[in-house]
Amino acid sequence: MFALVRPLRKYMHYVERAAAYESLFLRRRALETMKRAVIQPFTDKEIASGLVYLGLLSLKMKNHRQALDYFDQSLDMIMEEPFPYSSNFGKIIKAFIRQGDKERAQYWLNQLLAKQSYDRRFKRLEKYREILRA
Repeated sequence: MFALVRPLRKYMHYVERAAAYESLFLRRRALETMKRAVIQPFTDKEIASGLVYLGLLSLKMKNHRQALDYFDQSLDMIMEEPFPYSSNFGKIIKAFIRQGDKERAQYWLNQLLAKQSYDRRFKRLEKYREILRA
């Protein structure tokens, strides 16, 4: 596992190291690795991606409130820029809904659906509108 011994210089090195730890069921170490990544002088998109990874790890560790905060920070950081669709956006919206934070779920859903102007795949999130109306 080269990812565990390679020096951490680039954003992807941190992601690979965290993923290696996670595959070994060392989620705390993966979390610490990504916490170090998001304070490095990487691009906003890389830091936002790292915050999503931190949020997903936090969900797996049953730290739901912290996960929602990471998701909030991530989306807030890059919302003004164009970025590609990811299936993680559905996981983020679901996490807000499951924790009863429908207000933030609705806000971020609207923001993400507006991104359809340049990436039609964001339309896949449309199904969450019905869930939020219920």
